Amino acid sequence: MQTGFSRIAEALGDPAREAMVSALADGKALPAGELASVAGISPQSASAHLQKLVDARVLSVWAQGRFRYYRIKDDSVAALIETLVDLAARTNAARKRAMPADQLRQSRTCYRHLAGELGVLLSNALVRRRLVVLDGRGGHVTEQGLAWCRAEQIDFDPARQPHLRLCNDWTERVPHLAGPFANAVLARLLETRCVAPHRIPRALRITDRGRAFFDRLGVQVPF
Repeated sequence: MQTGFSRIAEALGDPAREAMVSALADGKALPAGELASVAGISPQSASAHLQKLVDARVLSVWAQGRFRYYRIKDDSVAALIETLVDLAARTNAARKRAMPADQLRQSRTCYRHLAGELGVLLSNALVRRRLVVLDGRGGHVTEQGLAWCRAEQIDFDPARQPHLRLCNDWTERVPHLAGPFANAVLARLLETRCVAPHRIPRALRITDRGRAFFDRLGVQVPF
């Protein structure tokens, strides 16, 4: 009986399951049929693969009518997936001497928070202005940060603990912010069209509204 990480490794160690998990990496919830299409397999085969991921606690599932929707289990699983993406990207880059697309490197979603160069710029600005305080691999939003949330109409509940954690950015090689607070910030940026989806999956493009948002934080976006 598998009781350690080998069960998770086995669950992730299949091309079809990898494709389905990757499709959910930005925090979306998708039905089994759409995930089957992403993985290029039949709906019947997808059901077995998805059940394996649910059993390994990589994905969670809920029923809505006749549909079953799947998503990444939680932030800790998302962090694991991002670490594996980081390792795979570095391995592929070393083998192919290639770098990821500029759009992905500049700005993208990482589960439900902002990553890439723009994510690191945001994280650094929030720390520099003492809107958040880091403590090891986590941190909290300050009173000044909560006032900033109200001013920017960011729907963040300070009762959520921990407020934030550090997530290693696989293109920038430094951490960006993840967790409930970072999720709330990205949700607001998307809601107000400060950032918008790019044609490349997970990539984001910054808009004029987004530049104004970063200007208010004292950040000049270089792209």
